[in-house]
Amino acid sequence: MIEHENKLNQLEEKVQVRNEMVQKTNLIVFQLDRQEQFIKRENILIYGVEEDKENIDNGENVLFSVADKLDIDLQPSDIQRVHQLGQKRKNKENSCPIIARFVSYKKRVPY
Repeated sequence: MIEHENKLNQLEEKVQVRNEMVQKTNLIVFQLDRQEQFIKRENILIYGVEEDKENIDNGENVLFSVADKLDIDLQPSDIQRVHQLGQKRKNKENSCPIIARFVSYKKRVPY
């Protein structure tokens, strides 16, 4: 009888340790997700851009064109990098989005 109680206690301890590990893992995943979301604050995605076959890297041109149409004062020094996500596609309806990373959140949201 005592042997069964010892085994039961050992199993309960293992379950408790496992539950604590799961809680810590969930907390770490939550913190990493939160940090990733915070880092992405400086990014903006632009969809539906017609791809330019002659100009391979037209991301900046598109970004400045959109800024002009929205009457936003955008300078090259406001941008860290701009590039297309994915490979160019022949089907223009499914063109790849363009991602732009600004130097700061304030530059991304200019109001």
